Amino acid sequence: MGRITGPSCCTIDTIEYADADTAPAYLQHLIEGESKRDLQWFFEDWVYGDRGLPDFRLASVHSRRMEGTNYIVTLTVENTGDAGAEVQITLKLEDGQVTKKLEVHAKSLGIIRMEAASAPVEVTVNDGSVPESDISNNVYKIGSSTKE
Repeated sequence: MGRITGPSCCTIDTIEYADADTAPAYLQHLIEGESKRDLQWFFEDWVYGDRGLPDFRLASVHSRRMEGTNYIVTLTVENTGDAGAEVQITLKLEDGQVTKKLEVHAKSLGIIRMEAASAPVEVTVNDGSVPESDISNNVYKIGSSTKE
């Protein structure tokens, strides 16, 4: 939970709120208030019901060289699974790597742009921290088809 909402919401003093409300959604609203995020999708997929697992794949990867050695990489991540998740995207470069998180709901697409200081080499969706039904399609090797 702290991965999605940030560490501050995980330190809520639950003793203070123990008798405040007994509705099932009370905890959800409390966490949403602390994290300042709408987490309805998360609670529906992972807490209130068991919708199964997400299944991420890289649907498309487009890389374009900008000024100097900089690149912009646009990634489309498809989740064909029945549960959504916030997943880590790792862009490996000739000199280092860049990571970002992307929220991809069930049966949906998520699009993200990542800046790179050197040529992109490989993209990985999901570092293993999100359980998933198929991890065989989570890596995409970027060939020499990078647009100049």
